[in-house]
Amino acid sequence: MNRTISTFLVSLAAFFALTLSAPHAWADEWDEQLKSETDIDRLGRLYLEMLLEETPTSASTYGIHGRDGDPYYFDRRMPDPSPEARAHFAKKRVALQEKLSAMDVGAMSRAEQIDHHILSKRVAYHRLLGEELQSWQDPLNWAGSLGSAFSGLVLRDYAPLDDRLASFGARCGQTPDYLAGVRDVLGDDTVLPPEMNKTIALSNLKGMTREGTLFDKTLPDLLSSSGLDEEQAASIKASCEKAVASIREFITWFEETVVPRDHGEWRLGKELYDRKYDLQLDYPLNPDELLARAEKWLKAKSAELVSVGRSIHDEYLEEELASGALEPAEQLDDQQVVRNIFTKLSEDRSTVDTLIADSYALADSIVGFVNEHNLMDLPPTSKLRIENIPPHLSGVAVAMISTAPPFEPELESVWFWDLPLLSGSEGFLKEYNRPALAVVYIHEGVPGHFVQLEYSNRAERTIPKVFWNGAMVEGWAAYITTQLVDKGYTVYPEEPWGHEIQQMVDDKMVLRSVINATIDLRLHRTDWPEEEAVKLMLETGFQEPSEANGKLVRAKVSSVQLSSYFAGHSAIEEILAEYKAKLGPDFSYKVFNERLVGAGSPPFFAIREFMLGEAPAD
Repeated sequence: MNRTISTFLVSLAAFFALTLSAPHAWADEWDEQLKSETDIDRLGRLYLEMLLEETPTSASTYGIHGRDGDPYYFDRRMPDPSPEARAHFAKKRVALQEKLSAMDVGAMSRAEQIDHHILSKRVAYHRLLGEELQSWQDPLNWAGSLGSAFSGLVLRDYAPLDDRLASFGARCGQTPDYLAGVRDVLGDDTVLPPEMNKTIALSNLKGMTREGTLFDKTLPDLLSSSGLDEEQAASIKASCEKAVASIREFITWFEETVVPRDHGEWRLGKELYDRKYDLQLDYPLNPDELLARAEKWLKAKSAELVSVGRSIHDEYLEEELASGALEPAEQLDDQQVVRNIFTKLSEDRSTVDTLIADSYALADSIVGFVNEHNLMDLPPTSKLRIENIPPHLSGVAVAMISTAPPFEPELESVWFWDLPLLSGSEGFLKEYNRPALAVVYIHEGVPGHFVQLEYSNRAERTIPKVFWNGAMVEGWAAYITTQLVDKGYTVYPEEPWGHEIQQMVDDKMVLRSVINATIDLRLHRTDWPEEEAVKLMLETGFQEPSEANGKLVRAKVSSVQLSSYFAGHSAIEEILAEYKAKLGPDFSYKVFNERLVGAGSPPFFAIREFMLGEAPAD
């Protein structure tokens, strides 16, 4: 639940795919610019340019489509999986790292120092992923990159349809060579992806070619509504038919060659995890300290959930008690009290067919509540679109958002529900009762990710604008959700137990984020059994089995990201308490909230300085 949190798998895949070629002219020019450049913002732009050359399928994520007089230069290119391309860009990262290390940071302004820190961490992070974690051996990354190559062209109307279709056809024409290169990468018997990575990659690839989806329905519909002549449309269609054939051939090869191999290890281990955590989260607490904080929050939120549940159990379940179907709270243990409430609450839920419409229906009450309580100024919700997830992204997260690109801020943000995943088990939908649906809307949309990244897109400097901190992004969404509930928001304003029910749902969501961090830290840093992770989610987190098992899958195919929600939320609450104490009677939630998101999404040391006016340590 990020820029694709946008975006968490698409972005991850894009950073590890490599372009069709490494043009020598561009390479020479880039090298010369790197040698002579002294401005940190322009160095950030240079690195972004390199990333787009390396991963043209990610260009639409940033709202950049062309270069060198060609408005669609990136849109019409595919990644190059070859070892030569990988080595080419790895060499450039080393050169940039050396450049950054040699710079006189002490002579920079504080804003420049922070930018230097962010860029240095990001380059080191990408090196860790590519060189040590060898993410280029992960089929999920390649499948994600292939999917983003096409979805990025049709997701938003950033250019005339005819031009976007021409780009679509160009990428289709390069797909067979792209997949041939991926086969070379994955064909070595020593490449042993984890089981779940193979499973999801295979599912996503099959989703791309499934009847009624991208190539079978979306493309023909777009061609029929375009201004292309018959010859042009036929050429694009023919290229894409070859692309589909190559994808299906790759699927067969993958099933026969890669899937049967021994499974690779999905646990990172303590040493690698801790290094990835440092580079990815850039957080003031180390993993052990964050785990200790999570354990404290787990106890406190669990106690609060039980306390609120006991206070309304008999009133909320009055009919069930009168019929003898349930016993009063005083005769039940804590677990049963809470479960009774959530069991009844699960009856008030959407179906797969109504979920998107029901999500839209919550907008007015939430926007109205934010305005009524003067919590912050909001961008127009007309810029937020909600739809079913593309098949190639399905299977990992129930909901995610692709926010408006930083260099095309006028475009829409798109929030995806993974309806195929939700439809796989009734237990998923039980989790997303109406109060929980409101929490998701607040988190993903208003005033969560959508609002925060609308503010972030206003940043003038390149580095904080594009290299945002995941803990800040996810932390903001978790923090602002709790704030609305604490202020009294509920989907049941007319019921005497309405606020308490909403509070219980938010407590459960906070518990979920705390448990997310707990299972992420324990699973990847130790040999903690998977069964214990599921047990924690079921018994302490009161999650449905489908939700818990789905989260276990997500924990296996990612690392560190699941810790970002709690890490960010707890850090913001800490800063908020200090900010309140500092301002006293002059404190305003509106000023605090807008100042916080106005800072963009830098690491928390920078946020603390900005919010509290603290001078950096010597």
